[in-house]
Amino acid sequence: SISSSLSSGVSQIFSTKDAFAALKDDGSVITWGANGGDSSSVSSSLSSGVSQIFSTDYAFAAVKDDGSVITWGNSTYGADSSSVSSSLSSGVSQIFSNTYAFAALKDDGSVVTWGYSNPGGDSSSVSSSLSSGVSKIFSTGDAFAALKDDGSVVTWGLATHGGDSISVASELSNGV
Repeated sequence: SISSSLSSGVSQIFSTKDAFAALKDDGSVITWGANGGDSSSVSSSLSSGVSQIFSTDYAFAAVKDDGSVITWGNSTYGADSSSVSSSLSSGVSQIFSNTYAFAALKDDGSVVTWGYSNPGGDSSSVSSSLSSGVSKIFSTGDAFAALKDDGSVVTWGLATHGGDSISVASELSNGV
């Protein structure tokens, strides 16, 4: 049962709006609730080696010790990472999220995005700027901003929620 699995060894708990994911000391994950609470489709991948867990409103993404990513929950909110699965098989250092999408920062400074396209899951319009040199990612509910090593900022996602920075582009080109 879930309660007996949670009786010891839990190091952290993460949540979506409807579910919890408990990361245990042994690198395994226990989930419960709705919209992310059912991780049975990826349970074998969550039985060991998980180091970090991130969430959108209704999906989870787990980074494993080997730099790979496992996703589950509501597919509209980022649980379906099949379109970028080859990019998420290794080298992921951290994941950032907003309401609907995930952005994975890789060891080589590149960014991989997935989830609902308009609020940040689709970064194709700025993909060349996200291919290297990204040091950190920030988010609103529906957009992302990537801070690059050269002090510039790249934004994508819902334009009215921070995804469109064209009006201040000159001020974000360096020194941030």
